[in-house]
Amino acid sequence: MTQKTIPETLDHVSVVPWLYWLLLPIHRLFLSLFFGSIVIRGVKHLPTQGPVVLAPKHYSRWDPFVLALLSVEPLWFMTNANQFAGIQGWFLQRLGAFPVDVEHPKIASFRYAIELLQAHKKLMLFPEGGIVRDQPLRSLKPGLARLVLQTEAVIPEPISIPIVPIAIHYRPTPTWRSHITITIRPPLYTTNYRQSGDKQTAQAITTALEASLLEGLAE
Repeated sequence: MTQKTIPETLDHVSVVPWLYWLLLPIHRLFLSLFFGSIVIRGVKHLPTQGPVVLAPKHYSRWDPFVLALLSVEPLWFMTNANQFAGIQGWFLQRLGAFPVDVEHPKIASFRYAIELLQAHKKLMLFPEGGIVRDQPLRSLKPGLARLVLQTEAVIPEPISIPIVPIAIHYRPTPTWRSHITITIRPPLYTTNYRQSGDKQTAQAITTALEASLLEGLAE
């Protein structure tokens, strides 16, 4: 399957419920056998109910599989469409991922993300826009913050959707028997960063998200 054949509409199914629950124990067993250890810190900062946006550092193709450990319920991942080839893509879709063409994003993907948040789902977005290994953190763009603001604007009840920064470390590298530490940072809320307009608010949230991720990566 090539990137061009991957559907980027609301018609494709990201999670088949019975198959998700069937894969769940297999997924966890495989990770426990493949990696040396997986330590999750700051679980108290993770909201137990949606809507919520999880914003992790993106270091490896392993990230979606490892971060799926943060919840028994499906986490919905907006993932670069080029990750959906072959068996990897088959598993990604059934663990909750849906594709977005990072170079030429379509409105349908963002509409889908908004609909998931409206349905009080847990949505995971990688704010760097791709895998970054040559620096601690790529400078973030305000797309994630704008998505949250747009969602809050269309939800009937007043709500501030938590944005949860997540740092992830692989030691030494993401490979067989390596050790992983996931650090969940305190959530950010748009109400704490309101400016004169949405554009300025989105930038303020993005700056705070970047600072929090860097703090988590430095731990």
